[in-house]
Amino acid sequence: AMKVEVASKRKNILGEGPHWDERSGTLLYVNARGPEVVRFDLQTRTETEILKLDYEIGNLIPYAEDNRKLMVCMGNGVYKVDLDTKQTTLLTEMLDKDTPVPTRINDGKCDAMGRLWAGSMPIKVDLEGMIQGKNNFWSYSKGQLKHKLDKISLSNGITWTADNKTMFYNDSVPGKLFAFDFDLASGDISNRRVLAEFRVTPGYEQLGYPDGMTIDVNDKLWITCFAAGAVVQVDPETAKVLTKINFPAKYTTSCCFGGKNYDTLYVTSATYPPDATRPEDGLLFQVTELGVKGK
Repeated sequence: AMKVEVASKRKNILGEGPHWDERSGTLLYVNARGPEVVRFDLQTRTETEILKLDYEIGNLIPYAEDNRKLMVCMGNGVYKVDLDTKQTTLLTEMLDKDTPVPTRINDGKCDAMGRLWAGSMPIKVDLEGMIQGKNNFWSYSKGQLKHKLDKISLSNGITWTADNKTMFYNDSVPGKLFAFDFDLASGDISNRRVLAEFRVTPGYEQLGYPDGMTIDVNDKLWITCFAAGAVVQVDPETAKVLTKINFPAKYTTSCCFGGKNYDTLYVTSATYPPDATRPEDGLLFQVTELGVKGK
C-alpha cells in the first residue's frame, strides 16, 4: 500500500514547483512567497541550499547543459539564475496587458524540445471573488516569446504524454483540466477540450482546485488538488479519477516524480491561507510504494 510521509519539516508559505534534479540526486522546489529556491537532499533529509530572490517565484527548471544554472519565472519575468554567483539575468517578460490587478508568472515546464511553457495569475489569490479571464499562457524558446492563450484566470499545471502528441493544462479557478493536440516540432497547440471541471464533474466535486500536475510512464495524470488536501491520478482517456491520495495538509500545491527510479511522488503545500493551521501545512511530502513511476 502507498505510504504518505513528511519529507521535510521546513514550513513554506507557498511551496511549489518541485523538480527532481537528476544530476545531483536532489529535489529543487520553490517557496514562492519567500521568495526562495530550495534544494532538498533526500539522503540527509535536509535543505542543502536556499537562495533568496527578489520577486514571487512561479517555477524553476535547471539548464540541460549546466544544472547550477536555473531558468526561473518570477514576478513578470523569465530569468537565468546562477546558483554559484547568485546572478540573475532577465531573459524575457510575460506581461498581462489587460489586467486590472497585479499579476505574476505561475507554473511552468519545458517540453521535450526544451521550450518553456508558462502562464500567469493574480498576485493576490481570491478563489471565490477574483476577476476571471485576464491572464495568459506563453511559450519561450531561443529568445523568442510566443503568446499561446488568453482569457486564462489562474494558469497552473502543465504536462505531456510520452509520445508528445497531447498537452494537458490546468486553469485553477474555473477549475478546468484541458487537453490539446500538441505538435512537438512546431510547438503548436490545437483542438482544446475540457477533460474535467473540478467541483462540477462527477467524481471531482470534492477536489478543490486543480493545481500542479505531472504524468506517469503509463500516461496517467497526477493532479494536485488545492484546498482539498489531495493528489488524484486521472485517466485522461476517460477523465475518471483512478486513485486519490489524502494529505494532512489542506493546501497541496504541486507534485513531481523523483528519486533514483522516479518512483517517489514529491508533493509541496502552502500555509498562507488563514485556515492552514495544521502542523503539517506548508511541508514537503513524499509518497512511496505507489506501484508507478514518472518519466
